[in-house]
Amino acid sequence: MVVETETAKLKKFQDFLPIDERLVFHDLLLECKLYAPYASAMASPVKEIPFLISMLFGQHKRIIELEKKVVSLETVLKKTRPNVIDLDPQGPISGAQTAQSG
Repeated sequence: MVVETETAKLKKFQDFLPIDERLVFHDLLLECKLYAPYASAMASPVKEIPFLISMLFGQHKRIIELEKKVVSLETVLKKTRPNVIDLDPQGPISGAQTAQSG
């Protein structure tokens, strides 16, 4: 299996990482295995390219999921704090802050 052989090579890198970072790298290797069937469809002369694409795809997918959660939490926050006026790109300004400054 190409996936197993290549991930075994990549684990050598993992062995030199600090312990807390090994879990992060292990997670990336799992992305390789998860998307290996799809990545194998790539006709790349470089074996590592499908692995890198798999890692990038998995991470990008997570970023999109996290962005959705952030938007959802912002929506909930605005509903629970109706006196917030979002005029400042740095963050919301409450009605009390605008009254004090004006």
